[in-house]
Amino acid sequence: MHYMRFSEAAAQIEVPCMIMNLIDPLVDAGDTAQTAHASISSLDFVEMGKFDSDPLFDYRAQRPIITYHDGRIEDVAVPEIRLSLVTDVLGNNFLYLSGQEPDFRWGTLAEDLLQIAEYFGVKRIFTLAAMPAPVPHTRPADMLLRTTTELENVMLGKVEHYGALADYFEFFAGKAGIDVTNIRVRVPLYLAVGENPFISGALAAMKMIATLGGPTLPLGDLEQLEDQQNLALTQMIEAGSEFEILLKNLEEEYDRTPLKAGLVKNIDTETDIPTSEEIGKAAELFLSMRDGSPLDRAQRKEKTLGDPEHPRSYRPRRGRHHYSEDRNSSTSGPGTEPDTAPETGEAPQPNE
Repeated sequence: MHYMRFSEAAAQIEVPCMIMNLIDPLVDAGDTAQTAHASISSLDFVEMGKFDSDPLFDYRAQRPIITYHDGRIEDVAVPEIRLSLVTDVLGNNFLYLSGQEPDFRWGTLAEDLLQIAEYFGVKRIFTLAAMPAPVPHTRPADMLLRTTTELENVMLGKVEHYGALADYFEFFAGKAGIDVTNIRVRVPLYLAVGENPFISGALAAMKMIATLGGPTLPLGDLEQLEDQQNLALTQMIEAGSEFEILLKNLEEEYDRTPLKAGLVKNIDTETDIPTSEEIGKAAELFLSMRDGSPLDRAQRKEKTLGDPEHPRSYRPRRGRHHYSEDRNSSTSGPGTEPDTAPETGEAPQPNE
């Protein structure tokens, strides 16, 4: 490979799904991708490798962060791209590519990503995006789906737009026969830029990943933040204010116009309440496997896969719920330094 360097923890295991979430804050409408990353970072993970930053980033465009302490420069943090093996809330493993969107060498980086997909046997890749749109926050967040395979509900037409690395990679992944699904959230214009992320949009995208057969991601904290954000926005509305008029017009237009082909919304379903026996079994299984890492579970999957009495469990890790990296945090998630990495498995040898 050109820029990927695998960690000692990496081993040749089969991981059928990957989420690709490389962020450029300037085009991340409503901080949607960053919000999703904050939630995914709370999951248990093992770092599988990272990319060499020097040839990929323009340090004048994405400047390193310097830590000053008592008269000295204590640390220098450069933008990074990391590959992690993550366990979702149902105990299933997936690969997570996180970090900043690079400035240079997209072509050779796409080649590396295709080799990673082949090495781990990845069959399905999800990418996240967001775009400003004339929609109100008082209606369920909708998304535009795009895929390299057949899609029944497709938006007809032709349009040109500036692309992200995820778009660029999707083009070549499609030629290689890899199933890539892009989930693009429509963000209300008044939430596209600012200090407050569009929580509903991130939630919608994460739910859609699970609906389409991808990982089941943690939603609880985001659902609470969504309620708080909706309450705060409601309190901002004053009778006769410009915001109230704008919101009313957006609602009327949204309700009057049928949902266009290619746009989808999540369908809320009733949650099945588990019995006390099911809760007890889940608790026993959780306690018996809580010391395992995602890599451990992947390496012994043949003992659990297909056995309904012994499904793979997960060990949740309390993660950060803000959007800045804390390099010294002991609860860092994918995209930051892990606490420890098991030394099991042979590290793959990158192609020269």
